[in-house]
Amino acid sequence: MSDAPHELLSPVDAAWFRMESRRDPADILSVMVFDAPLDDEKLRAIVTERMLVHRRFKLRVVDSPGTLTPPHWEEEPGFSLDGHLRRVRLERARDENGHEEAGAKADDEALRKLVSSIANEQIDFARSPWNVVVVDGVGKDGRSSAMIARLHHCLGDGFALLDILLSLADGAEPRPVATPKDAPPDPSPLPEKEVDEPHGLLEWASRAGRTARDVSVALGHLLLLSFDAPNVFRGTLVGERRLAWSSPIPVAKVKELARAHAVTMNDVLLTILTGAYRRYMVAKGAEAVPFRAIVPVNLRPSNVALDHEHGNWFGLVFLDLPTDLVTENERLEALKTSMDELKASKEAVVALGILAVLGRTPIVVEHLTEELFSRKASVVATNVPGPREPLFVAGARLSDMWFWAPHPCGLGSGASILSYAGQVRVGFRGDAGILPDPEVLAGHFHDELAEWCK
Repeated sequence: MSDAPHELLSPVDAAWFRMESRRDPADILSVMVFDAPLDDEKLRAIVTERMLVHRRFKLRVVDSPGTLTPPHWEEEPGFSLDGHLRRVRLERARDENGHEEAGAKADDEALRKLVSSIANEQIDFARSPWNVVVVDGVGKDGRSSAMIARLHHCLGDGFALLDILLSLADGAEPRPVATPKDAPPDPSPLPEKEVDEPHGLLEWASRAGRTARDVSVALGHLLLLSFDAPNVFRGTLVGERRLAWSSPIPVAKVKELARAHAVTMNDVLLTILTGAYRRYMVAKGAEAVPFRAIVPVNLRPSNVALDHEHGNWFGLVFLDLPTDLVTENERLEALKTSMDELKASKEAVVALGILAVLGRTPIVVEHLTEELFSRKASVVATNVPGPREPLFVAGARLSDMWFWAPHPCGLGSGASILSYAGQVRVGFRGDAGILPDPEVLAGHFHDELAEWCK
């Protein structure tokens, strides 16, 4: 154990640590699927070289319950990669003759069960709060691999943590993996990411001003924002999480819709998501009332490299989802209006400041987060752009990936959109008491897209 002074968690990181609960973990979960087995020795070397170089992946969080002292980082006693990286084989269902069921559907179902099992494990805060599970036997022939990564939000936000996971990968020209006696090579840039138009919400947020008047107006708006209307996505959590993901959606199709309507890809994807929520509500026999989504916004300057040692640096905005409107064009117009208003406000910056205050007040954090966030919205919706070109990890091609952001503070579900290598995937996750069938919502997402493309 080091005798050096403890490093305190930043106020925002501390807020995310204290949002953790047994019924609603504040973690980020991702799945990477490869077209070949992952070489164990090469993977361990890459994780050591490119992931463990970030100090906090060897540190655990120690809290000071019942006091105003913030939690701090501390070296994980006897840290070993074996405590965070394990390997399993995918177990498929078997037929009456004892044979493994074959086919893409059986493979997806087996992987979904494994991911769900991992998502429902309790995070071990006696260790650094992350783990990676390598899965063998993936794919219709059982000769491929997948990698499931689970990282607690106090380590960093989704933008930074996804960047760290992607640092394990190489482009078409792999960079050499350093042996223990070698110095780490200079990192080469990853392929260009799928970035939305420059006037998109993320680009706006990176340039957000902080004038006192604008911030005061945004703060007043957030504090006076009414509680969200009762709807099927609100209710009592039971502590069991269910997960699903969409089939791949061509980026080209989304871009085509965006060009046709003179909007951004983000506008199109949120419109499709809103339509999927409407279909779900109607199918449940409920009234399709409008409700709000909390949308994370990256506040890092776009021309500055991600700082992985300073955790969470993102704000939140409250986006009205017009699920009461019948047609795609009506929903698109309403969403674009709402997005334009958010781009002109400073709400994301203010929300980041509120999280920082909450991180300094552990006694009231649970109550305040409920009052300020979960009662004013019903779901979390996030959209993260990924690399445009295929990547390789330990020599295996990364053929697909998707992820799930958390929905803490009593929010019952969330939708996480990720683009990678020319396709888009949406991960749906929810508490079984509120969203027991996320696969149905994923199906509605595809139905909505198909309807719009007619």
